[in-house]
Order: sequence, then structure tokens, then C-alpha cells
Amino acid sequence: MKTGDRESFNKIFRCYYTPLVRFCFRFVADQDMASEIVQDLFVRLWTGREKLKISTSFDSYMMSSVRNASYTYINTQRSRNEAHMQMYSGESDETDPSDRLQSNNLEESYRKVLAAMPEKRREVFMASRYDGLKYAEIAEKLNISQKTVEAHMMAAIKQLREGLKEYL
Repeated sequence: MKTGDRESFNKIFRCYYTPLVRFCFRFVADQDMASEIVQDLFVRLWTGREKLKISTSFDSYMMSSVRNASYTYINTQRSRNEAHMQMYSGESDETDPSDRLQSNNLEESYRKVLAAMPEKRREVFMASRYDGLKYAEIAEKLNISQKTVEAHMMAAIKQLREGLKEYL
């Protein structure tokens, strides 16, 4: 796999994907999110394969990676929930102009990245993130396959990461 052998990578993916999704589900309690987290792990595994150094067994490495990604997701969700609660309860610190400016800049950048997305990708992303629809529901609603929904979501997340990297 380190040399770019796609067949080796495909074998690893087929062997580990389902068990890792099940493992991830125990943390995030959302099948679609567990699937997304594991897919993201495999994307990072493939794109960083030349630099990959594993000092434990591959099984341990993969399980630890999924566990850590799950914790990151949970902490991110918790932070978002706390920010939303703070925003809706009126406790935000509106007196600091630099905080307000940075928040406005982030929101403007976020809107620009969304606007720059191809229409179908943006539609899939909005249905998932704003409407709270599961991948299967989005696929049915837009009359596309679930794999296409997954591909659009992965591309949308990648585009958001690239477009908002100065804020991450």
C-alpha cells in the first residue's frame, strides 16, 4: 500500500471497513457518521501512505485512529452544542470587537465556500448538516445512490477544510 498499490489498499479497506464502522458506532451512536468517520480515516490513510509509520499492530493502529477520530467528533459536537446554547441564551461576549470581527469573517468565508461548491454537492451537504437527513434519506430525496451521497459529503468536507483552514 505504501508504494501506491491500489489492490493492497482495497483489500485492507474490504477487511477493516465494516468492523471499524461498528466500532465507531459504539462511540458516536450514528451509523452515517460512523461510516463517514471511517471513510475519512481511509482517505487520510491513502493520501498519507508514504509517510505512514506504525509502531504497533495495524489492527491497533486502525482501532486507535477510529477511537481518536470518534472522540474528536464527539468533542466538536459538544463544543458546537455549547456555542449554540450560549448564542441562544444571549451569553455571547459581544463587547469584544475582535471576536465579533473574526466570527463575521469565519461566517463570510464559510458562506463563500458553500457558494463555490457545485450545486449537487451543496444540496447534499445542506440536507445532511442543516436538515439532519441521513445519507439514505438524502439519496432517496435526490434520487441518487447512497454512495454518491457519501462521495459528495466527503468532497464537501474536504472543500470546507481547505477553504477554512486559516480558522481551524
